[in-house]
Amino acid sequence: RYLKPSALIVPTSFLLYGCLKPAIKGIQSFDDNIKAQVLSTYPNFKTNADDYLMWVPSAALYTLKAFNVPTKHNLKEQLIIEAGSIIITGGVGLVMRKISGNMEVYNKQGTKFPSGHTANAFRAAEIFHQELKDTNKVLSYAGYIVAAGVGTFRILNKNHLFTEVIAGAGLGILSTKLTYWIFEKVKYSKVKHI
Repeated sequence: RYLKPSALIVPTSFLLYGCLKPAIKGIQSFDDNIKAQVLSTYPNFKTNADDYLMWVPSAALYTLKAFNVPTKHNLKEQLIIEAGSIIITGGVGLVMRKISGNMEVYNKQGTKFPSGHTANAFRAAEIFHQELKDTNKVLSYAGYIVAAGVGTFRILNKNHLFTEVIAGAGLGILSTKLTYWIFEKVKYSKVKHI
């Protein structure tokens, strides 16, 4: 259920949008326009809040766990999922940065593709959502609001372009869905063998 097509449409679209930048001039122009708007409207904006906010969905989930708010998995399983999603997101992100580092279209602004902060924030937000969606559907979406804030700060800080942030969001969500899928496959294959 984690990799069903309907669950993959949004994050895949986000990732694909960023990856199509070399082929579609309109995406490059949109990036340039947003960057120019940010430079003219917020020339002196600077915050390091995004360095901390990207960890808020994870911290919030463990805080809720401490107050016995019901979640899909127990603490040990959540830690395994968290570690797995960090490894997959970081690994795929590193490969994407190596590939895009050799492409001029991704390097002309001095930023990196995709945004690691945004990927991490959306990775954590997806875990928050998956763990709470069955017991507290409305609250489960709160992590995405924090993650979107991280992406916005990355743009306002002039650390990343829109395509890098949107691709980071897609990467974080997709990596976490893949992590859950792998976790469930391993968990239930062990149950079958017992």
